[in-house]
Amino acid sequence: MESEYSKTIYNEEENFENFHMYLKLAEEKNHMGQFNLGCCYENGIGTTKDKTKAFQWYLKSAEGGNLAGQNNLGNCYENGIGTTKDEEKAFRWYLKSAEGGNSDGQNNLGYCYEYGIGTIKDEEKAFKWFLKSAEDGNSDGQCDLGCCYFYGIGTTRDEEKTFQWCLKSAEGGNHVGQNNLGYCYEKGIGTTKDEEKAFQWYLKSAEGGNSDGQCDLGCCYFYGIGTTKDEEKTFQWCLKSAQGGNHVGQNNLGYCYKKGIGTTKDEEKAFRWYLKSAEGGEKCGLTSIEYSYRNEIGISNFKKNQKKSKKRCNNCENSNILNNTCLDCKFIDLPKWTSGNSEVDKIIHMTQSDDNADQWEIWRWIDYSKLKNIEYLAEGGFGSIWKAEWIDMPEEVFEFYKSNQVALKKLKNSHEISSEFLKELTANFQCRDKYVLPILGITQDSMTKEYAIVLRHMKNGNLRDFLIQNKLLPWIERLWLLNSFIKGLKVIHSKGFVHRDLHPGNLMITDAYNNSKYKFIRLGDLGLCRLANENSSSGAYGVLPYIAPEVFNKYQYSQASDIYSVGILMWIILTGKIPFANRAYNAELAVDIFNGLRPRINRGTPQFLRHMKNGNLRDFLIQNKLLPWIERLWLLNSFIKGLKVIHSKGFVHRDLHPGNLMITDAYNNSKYKFIRLGDLGLCRLANENSSSGAYGVLPYIAPEVFNKYQYSQASDIYSVGILMWIILTGKIPFANRAYNAELAVDIFNGLRPRINRGTPQCYIELMKKCWDKDPSKRPSAEMIYDISENWIEDLMYDEKTENSLMFLNADQKINDKSEDEDLSSAETIHPEANITSKPIPSSFKNFNINNLNFE
Repeated sequence: MESEYSKTIYNEEENFENFHMYLKLAEEKNHMGQFNLGCCYENGIGTTKDKTKAFQWYLKSAEGGNLAGQNNLGNCYENGIGTTKDEEKAFRWYLKSAEGGNSDGQNNLGYCYEYGIGTIKDEEKAFKWFLKSAEDGNSDGQCDLGCCYFYGIGTTRDEEKTFQWCLKSAEGGNHVGQNNLGYCYEKGIGTTKDEEKAFQWYLKSAEGGNSDGQCDLGCCYFYGIGTTKDEEKTFQWCLKSAQGGNHVGQNNLGYCYKKGIGTTKDEEKAFRWYLKSAEGGEKCGLTSIEYSYRNEIGISNFKKNQKKSKKRCNNCENSNILNNTCLDCKFIDLPKWTSGNSEVDKIIHMTQSDDNADQWEIWRWIDYSKLKNIEYLAEGGFGSIWKAEWIDMPEEVFEFYKSNQVALKKLKNSHEISSEFLKELTANFQCRDKYVLPILGITQDSMTKEYAIVLRHMKNGNLRDFLIQNKLLPWIERLWLLNSFIKGLKVIHSKGFVHRDLHPGNLMITDAYNNSKYKFIRLGDLGLCRLANENSSSGAYGVLPYIAPEVFNKYQYSQASDIYSVGILMWIILTGKIPFANRAYNAELAVDIFNGLRPRINRGTPQFLRHMKNGNLRDFLIQNKLLPWIERLWLLNSFIKGLKVIHSKGFVHRDLHPGNLMITDAYNNSKYKFIRLGDLGLCRLANENSSSGAYGVLPYIAPEVFNKYQYSQASDIYSVGILMWIILTGKIPFANRAYNAELAVDIFNGLRPRINRGTPQCYIELMKKCWDKDPSKRPSAEMIYDISENWIEDLMYDEKTENSLMFLNADQKINDKSEDEDLSSAETIHPEANITSKPIPSSFKNFNINNLNFE
């Protein structure tokens, strides 16, 4: 709550004169003069700010019976202005002011009752005092009274009265009231929805300096609410709101920086604003900062090209040597060190000369004498693991990791650099990423002459250690572990490598930038990592339960064999146990695994792939026969979004039907449903010929597929057309017929499902294009997505467009069962109308499409 004071602005000379006039009146014991003098001291009007003197003069004014002075004295006690904070005294002075009829005092007294400041919380009394203040014309009271009616504080909820009091407050110039009135117009609270008026009132509030109004105005420019979309103005108003301390605005500003909305993309600034929002308790800010921590977005304190310290150039003597090259005279300062192997030196130089490298991507040759307190940890298959302290660790590296502890991986019989060692270094160099355990450098034991890879020491140990210590991890934490580990493997696979040795001992747990609340996995030990096209003749190596069955057969390592290991690791993350712990890891177990033995899955484990609580599209439409068109379009749009991804990667799904379209909630909000496209079992590259026959549910298979099994992305689009009919009607296509050769012939000859009368014409046109007999005339998934997206945007934001009116009119008729008796009545399903995928009889291949009549 704020003090009451005169809002008249004078020039500096007038302020000085007024101050001395008030001082004279105050000394003459004029209580109004005492009040005004207090205002001058509190706000620095005509004099230096002095909150202690402000309090003293408010006290004199209040004790003299001045109602405004009593209100401002209450504010001093409430907020500790010029005195010790004392909420009980604040309440007592607000009460005196309110009972005397001061509308500011009444409003502040209502605030005390609402939140229990200096008294017992009493919402009915809060409402009573807000009402008195509002009826007396106080715009703050009117605003707070509107909130009471909106939230039902001390009274019954009443949206019309909410609007009326917000309107009075806004017209009275109250910037909070103006923002609240904008919200009423935007959402249609107590009035007709009017986005243009919402924008105008948000603008008034924002220009008046209200941070909530600035935040909401930024949203208007972002979404195009009542105005044209404008990303630059979105950013400008989010910035003003954030700088004004608004925590929602701070989160929104972070999003602008993260996505580059109206400004240059800057993840470090995004992180800083997310952090401010989170520290203010904003829920979205907390979610954003958690996501940033877990994914290490924008957290680094060093910008590119500022991470590495510059040295003095021996040629021009300027301090401008970066990555061994002078930025001024281009002199190349060759380092004095050498590993003794030109290939190793070359790789180290490559990491150091990369201007875009982050700290964890730069390698160094480390003098072994600079490693102290070396301690043996464990023995591995190809070497031993040690812990040490790197005593002259570069300052920028220490600042990044906050520790000089390192791990050494000493390689057996590595007195000479072997081709296998170089392959390990190459794999690590190619796969440098924050989700892969970083190499800090390479060294050589001065006594044994063994080479060693120097790695970051992971104080939290590996996945096995972590799960033993954390048996009751919630699912969100388990999923973060899985997600981060897969990100590392994704990098390795994207570079064309196969890890070949995935097991819990190689998955290292780390904190997200010293925040122990957030853990993730760095994928380590690339000792066996090789290019996917590199044949292995040296046998299989690893921990038996994690080795894919096909590896036992001629050592067939592939990226798919890594994925087998992922499946076993998912079981580890689920249970925290060792697979097949009660058995010897021997040939007998290997044979059982080859024959299909897998770890037993706990009851109650989420069935992420097989079970979606809302079922598939067929189940959902049976249970939701009267879906409005906006919901149907969301289903179509989300399904096409998935197909668009598959097609963009060069694949054909080849088995689209309702049983493979799984319904899910949108972010735990059961009101909104969308489709996840499932079962990619038959999905193949578009240029991959099929000789194994056709497979699927007959009505969804494109006619050309029966002619030499000609699968293409266009044949997927034919299936989309039939699925659009399903979304329209909720029925099974050709349900009264056997799914046999006779039906296939009819489909060849142009048979398509009957379309309901009253279906929006734009929907009919797109559906017919999708199931056109000529594959070349069918639209792409991208085109269908764009069209459905436009339909949805029109329905959500502009109900007056031609397409919107068609869909809205169709909604009005959706309950009229007489519109299409045959389409709305219960359907009879033929016993041979198979609704699950099955092989199409080979006799279908004998059909000659050229002899069939499509007219």
